[in-house]
Amino acid sequence: MRTRRRPAPAPPEPPAAPVPLLDWRDGPHFAWHERCVLCRKTTPLRSHAGEAVHKTCVELWNAEHPGETRFVSDPPKGGKGKDHA
Repeated sequence: MRTRRRPAPAPPEPPAAPVPLLDWRDGPHFAWHERCVLCRKTTPLRSHAGEAVHKTCVELWNAEHPGETRFVSDPPKGGKGKDHA
């Protein structure tokens, strides 16, 4: 007997305008794997509110919901950054 698999959800349509990228480098953005609140696939990433969510899902959600503050970037750190040109 064969079982039918559900078709995978279609990926979200890319937005027309460029998507601002988030800075989620701090340790609190990582935890055990749970399902993303937006796409339902597993992820170790967490939002500032502790929601399990992919960074790319958040960036697309933010592009589709301008002005919303559900998902935000980390504040910039003072002093010189660790990034090198």
